[in-house]
Amino acid sequence: MHAWLLELWAAPAALGFALLFNVPTRALTACGVLAILGHASRKLVMDLTGADIVFGTLIAALLIGFASEWWGRRQRDVPLMYAITAAIPMVPGTYMYKAVQGLLGIAKLQANAAGELILISAGVNIVKASMIVLALAFGIAAPHLLWPKPQHH
Repeated sequence: MHAWLLELWAAPAALGFALLFNVPTRALTACGVLAILGHASRKLVMDLTGADIVFGTLIAALLIGFASEWWGRRQRDVPLMYAITAAIPMVPGTYMYKAVQGLLGIAKLQANAAGELILISAGVNIVKASMIVLALAFGIAAPHLLWPKPQHH
């Protein structure tokens, strides 16, 4: 399968969580499109610039955040409804899993066994997962905080 076609799998993940969160049916298409847009933009940033996954996620989350803010206001919906569901496929589950596996590996070691490599690997995965989650949070929140609210007189 072509690598770019994998980006389409962001939509079912986003739609699954959208249904779990009781997002209105009229908003599901936009949630899926934003998820694909975010996931593909992260890959594009990483492929074109050689950036790491944290920076790619930040750019993708900003794109999702601004697009959600624009679309939500246009539809008179809550923008975060679109942003959260679109960002969920970018949650770093693999890094979190590897971090927990590393910590469990350390717990199984004998008292005199060397576990430096396992500890380093677990620490790197914890830091990377945390930074990705922070990038998602900042990218989604920044447009909401920076975009001026319309004044109703």
